[in-house]
Amino acid sequence: MQFKVVSSDVGSDGDSGSDVHSRIDKMLSENPVFLFMKGTPESPQCGFSSKVVDILRTWNIPYKSFNVLSDESIRQGVKDYANWQTIPQLYIDKEFVGGSDVVEEMSNNGELEDMISKAHPDIDITPPPPLADVNEILSEEASNILKQNPEITLLDVRTPEERDTACIENSVLLDQNLVEEMLDSWDKSKEIMLICHVGQRSRQAAQFFTSQGFQQVYNISDGIKGWSNNVDSSIPQY
Repeated sequence: MQFKVVSSDVGSDGDSGSDVHSRIDKMLSENPVFLFMKGTPESPQCGFSSKVVDILRTWNIPYKSFNVLSDESIRQGVKDYANWQTIPQLYIDKEFVGGSDVVEEMSNNGELEDMISKAHPDIDITPPPPLADVNEILSEEASNILKQNPEITLLDVRTPEERDTACIENSVLLDQNLVEEMLDSWDKSKEIMLICHVGQRSRQAAQFFTSQGFQQVYNISDGIKGWSNNVDSSIPQY
């Protein structure tokens, strides 16, 4: 069963005089999986919050969140509530799980699966597959692979200005909208290939996509510079 993650941010009620502990209790009581974070799942405002969001996304479970940057009383209140002084904080069935490193460890060792299965007994929880390795290939090999498998998407992680200078036909600019679409709806078994100028930015992007569960990811390690040297000399160097 495929279940789309629901992660709408819970807003502050604006009542600064309300009891913070009771407000936190209410949020946790109404939501089996709840994340106090900086920012929102769609736009995390710190790397640790982003890390937990990414982990929850790989588990494909519904959850709710609260942006502690929107309410200083909740930001301090959750630290006191859990006796844990950092954000993010993940709760499952009102039980404090921990921050990003703890959540990552529990995701890897199976403990997180047990907790979310109990929190969502009506959902068939499927563990994310093991992280795949990035396939590092040179431009000549990449060209041959694309000729044999034209359905593979070639993603260009460079800037639009760089693409105006030199561009491979049928490549696609990887912007934030496409990243969100890929994470939300693409088949994680779909083969993707990434390219930049000399292979460094595309390697980082490739590692990101494998961390999100994509299983067949290629990085062109010599970039479009290598492509110009070894595949198509008509592509300008810069």
